Amino acid sequence: MKQIHFSKTVTCALIAMFSVTAASAQQCKDYVKKKCMPKISPFTQNGQMNTATLAAGQNTDMNLTFYAGQDYRILVCAEEILGDVTFQVMDMSHKVVFDSKDNNFPDFWDFKVKNTQQFIVHVTVPVSSSSASVPPSGCVSVMVGFKKD
Repeated sequence: MKQIHFSKTVTCALIAMFSVTAASAQQCKDYVKKKCMPKISPFTQNGQMNTATLAAGQNTDMNLTFYAGQDYRILVCAEEILGDVTFQVMDMSHKVVFDSKDNNFPDFWDFKVKNTQQFIVHVTVPVSSSSASVPPSGCVSVMVGFKKD
């Protein structure tokens, strides 16, 4: 009987965990649609929604492909609770092409690609200065926009 009770407890815990994760993902998507999508203008969003929930002190990398002759905007949009989220754009040999810290912390970078190439977008959430036992976490999105001719 105890084994059945344990199974029910584990099953309930897993269901609760997946429900919280699904709700968090939906909240992140809603945040991106409401707060981030308007910032991609006058560029057209490429249709991909690259989002993650990150905590203070965490970072993430994304490999993205950009095509020759196009004008692009990379937008890094994060919930205010995370503080001044920064990003770097690097080529595939990890040479920094753009660093938001060196450019007064914008949340986007506009550029034109001469040759088709891949970039790594490295996003960093600052370490929290809060004394809370659980570091703040929130939604971070990396969006790509292009200009239509």
